[in-house]
Amino acid sequence: MKRIGGKAFAFALMAGMAFGGNTFAQSVTGSAAGGGYYGGNAAREKLTPEEIEANGEKTVIINFMSDVNYWSALQLVVQVQGYYRDGYRKFVIPIQTAGGAVASAMYAYETISRMPITITTVALGDVDSSGVYLYCMGEKRYAAPGATFLFHPMNGSLNPNRRGQEAAERRIENLTVWSDGVNKACFGEVPDAWDLERRDYRVLADEAGEVGLVNAGSDYFEGIEPIGDVTYVTPTFYPSQQYSTRQ
Repeated sequence: MKRIGGKAFAFALMAGMAFGGNTFAQSVTGSAAGGGYYGGNAAREKLTPEEIEANGEKTVIINFMSDVNYWSALQLVVQVQGYYRDGYRKFVIPIQTAGGAVASAMYAYETISRMPITITTVALGDVDSSGVYLYCMGEKRYAAPGATFLFHPMNGSLNPNRRGQEAAERRIENLTVWSDGVNKACFGEVPDAWDLERRDYRVLADEAGEVGLVNAGSDYFEGIEPIGDVTYVTPTFYPSQQYSTRQ
């Protein structure tokens, strides 16, 4: 397994902070964060057919504790596809995230959710805005006590050098339709009480269970043996002065 060293890891975090820009949770614009690379099983030797077949009964745990951006979404996709190549079909993804770019969440969701694999997701702490789409990839969706989910209307910034107002509005409308479709497939219609047209709404774990967003308990670790591998998406975060819990 290819791992990054201390200096490379520090560079990854610094690069994520440096390129975070003005992109906030569930914005339409993305982050250009980059840095070191944690390639999961990318550097492994080629497995025998027997080894590949045996991996089908094993579980891979991929920890996602990062903002959602092009870099983190790409890592997640590459790792899942790499493990799939090696025969793995069962994945558990513990998640804690402040959210990020909807387009990046769309890339990961539409790529991974179409694969013939079994995914379990686990909310550990806050799973905010576009991070909910990653959480909804799970067929079984667990939530630890104290976990929360943040929903709010789609928003985005307009760059007059790249697109006009009409084009920006059409993009936001399109992503809103996509977002509504993911939510509906995940847990049904968003309750009117959440009032997302006017404000953010933080959903507690118990409330999420009432609508089906959480459809399993809190003890996700039970029954996932044997574990084939444990890996993680390299964390990238926005600068602290721009971070908001969006309460």
